[in-house]
Amino acid sequence: MRKLALAVSLILIATAAAFIPANAATIKAGSKCSTGGLVQISGGKRYLCQHEGNYSDFHWDDGTSLKFSAKMPITLPVAPDTTAGGITFANVMTHISDIPKTAWQKIQDVIAKNPPVVVPHMLYVGPNTTSVTKTLEETILSNEFRLWAGFQQTTFLSIVAYNSKDTDWAQAQLKSVYQSRRYPAPQDPQMFFHLVQQTCSASSKPGQVTGPMGDCNGGNAGAIEQSSDSMEMLGVTIADPNHPWDPTQNGEVSHEYTHTVQAAQFIGTASKARSYYGHMWNPCWLNEGQPNATGIALASPTLEKYLDNRDKIYKGSLDPNFPGFTAAGIKKYLFTQITDDTNPKSCYQNGPLYKMGYSVGMAATEALVAIGGPQATMALIARQADGDNFAQAFLKVYGITWDSGSTILGQVLAAEYAKDPLQSH
Repeated sequence: MRKLALAVSLILIATAAAFIPANAATIKAGSKCSTGGLVQISGGKRYLCQHEGNYSDFHWDDGTSLKFSAKMPITLPVAPDTTAGGITFANVMTHISDIPKTAWQKIQDVIAKNPPVVVPHMLYVGPNTTSVTKTLEETILSNEFRLWAGFQQTTFLSIVAYNSKDTDWAQAQLKSVYQSRRYPAPQDPQMFFHLVQQTCSASSKPGQVTGPMGDCNGGNAGAIEQSSDSMEMLGVTIADPNHPWDPTQNGEVSHEYTHTVQAAQFIGTASKARSYYGHMWNPCWLNEGQPNATGIALASPTLEKYLDNRDKIYKGSLDPNFPGFTAAGIKKYLFTQITDDTNPKSCYQNGPLYKMGYSVGMAATEALVAIGGPQATMALIARQADGDNFAQAFLKVYGITWDSGSTILGQVLAAEYAKDPLQSH
């Protein structure tokens, strides 16, 4: 869900064209640049124009070697599914009712096929957070590790689970993790309070809160700055035991771990704040839609349970400025979210638009999973870590242009929501 504050600078770029590398005069890391998101090649490195950490003047990052290559366990572009009942971009409009079942099954098949993977981790559970069962959470995590086998995953994962009775404990545990893992001291002296607050209070937009701590019903995950480690924070609700993010319903821990895998694709790049790099490239609908579509399916032991969990999330909040549930309106939403950070309508700066990633973004990602399998959705991010913009990555992964792909997804989602309208609440 919401990203760790230490790992997030909410910045996007104006257009996909800004990603195209260009030859440049010699670039000095840290020197000023003018266009956020611009990528240029200099001295055997790929430099990104960014303002990591705080809003300030743009500057060049430290540069990523052109020899860097993100791990890629699948062959690109993914081959069309020619099996009986297989869903492709060409035939998806005649298989709309089959999308949820096909997506769920493809995730189970990949987990069964992939070898076991061990990601070093520690799970800390608050003394009053008795609803979290470590055995269940460990089972879900082991399947998450296996689902993304072959992709880069975090080198160490710390998970802190707590409810509203354990917020003081959670802050102390976070501080202990930072000290024991010898992470850089946070610049914000109240960072641990703020991280817990983000999962236990109302949010106006990602990373920002609007009130005091109350019931904890949100999650938070991301990369530790200047490290290849990651952290999950699981706020466990007391007030609403049927909340879909309650770990007792399995979904939160898998959703949040997927965020750490998204960020892990940038291990080996110049990024000191990997979640920040992911936000520069990833549209909001994929940033939250992928953890929902894959994480909820992975954590649901049966198709029936997945359909039940999916339906609760699929009908999420709407941005009042959403263009509408026509094919053209949904295509516009999917295609044009990536806006300049100075634009107040940027999806990472606009709470209602961002939240649509959990619902409409989930539906879009679910369709991509049904078409190309879950690994193809992570391949999009791995290709972006290699320097592609989203449109370039989409073409390389799925073999069709993003313009064509988003047009088809718009048609698919419009048909899905026409049958089962999304409710604004």
